[in-house]
Amino acid sequence: MTLFRQAEDLFFKGDFEKAEPLLKQVAATGHANAASLLGTLCHDVGRRDEAIHWYRSAAEQDWVVAMVNLALLIEDDDREEAIRLMRRAAEVGDTVEPHYNLGVFLEEDGQREEAERWYREAAERVYPQARNRLADLLKRTGREAEAEAWYRRALDDHGGDLNEPSDEDYPVYTAIMFNLALLLAETDRCEEALCWYERVAERGGQEAEKEAARLRASRRA
Repeated sequence: MTLFRQAEDLFFKGDFEKAEPLLKQVAATGHANAASLLGTLCHDVGRRDEAIHWYRSAAEQDWVVAMVNLALLIEDDDREEAIRLMRRAAEVGDTVEPHYNLGVFLEEDGQREEAERWYREAAERVYPQARNRLADLLKRTGREAEAEAWYRRALDDHGGDLNEPSDEDYPVYTAIMFNLALLLAETDRCEEALCWYERVAERGGQEAEKEAARLRASRRA
């Protein structure tokens, strides 16, 4: 087993005390993944400045995970640099997360048109957070029909078990169901809206339960 594999194994077992010196030894040779893991280790134990140092070391080698993590870590302190890092990660990486995060950054900064483009790229690659965020943006800009189509597409083409609470995307799909129900209620399709609200309520959504009760009451009136 290589020194990095030993360090990586210790890191993922949570033995940071033993992993850290080994990771530093490997990172000193210019190993981007070791530097990135060091960044995560330092961040997890509350050593933010060290985390930034190691993430930056890996990011300078175009290590996508490090670029993403560094951008998220510094977004409030150096917005311009965070966007540059996330854009670079989206350009060189083969994962979809940077596309989504770049879209969030840009939308928060009022650059809706470019944000939408990055959301769409992520949404086309079955990323539920992007599909939800894209649909929300479309709805807020008066494109309700397309927003509805993306909500439904997310729920129909989810690539996993939509109803499995242990699935990491379970909360996202719950939010998409609620947002679809809200859109349906706002466009006077209350029967279908009620079905979705009830489904979200079954998943623990208290706000959905309130909306479902309101629709039931209005139906009886």
